[in-house]
Amino acid sequence: MSTETETGSRLAENPALLLAGGVAVGVLIGMLLPRFDREKAALEPIGRKLADGAAAAVQAAKESGRTQIESLIPNSDATKERVSALFGTVIDAAKDATAKR
Repeated sequence: MSTETETGSRLAENPALLLAGGVAVGVLIGMLLPRFDREKAALEPIGRKLADGAAAAVQAAKESGRTQIESLIPNSDATKERVSALFGTVIDAAKDATAKR
């Protein structure tokens, strides 16, 4: 099998590979082309808006994660109360067991 046939069959099996290659070539060409002042002036507000939105999303995800973690970690006072209640129940059960004998 020739290299061309092998490459063609791989691209036919995986069209996402062809898409990724096209995106990579597009990015490379975009990097090589010079930027014009008019282009920069037109795209800068959009880029800033996207960056601000991404930063806000990251901050919201951090806060949500922190809230979720804090809800999973028990409060030390509540834990002490639960342990005391558990020991109280165990002691009462032991007293009842010895009283029945």
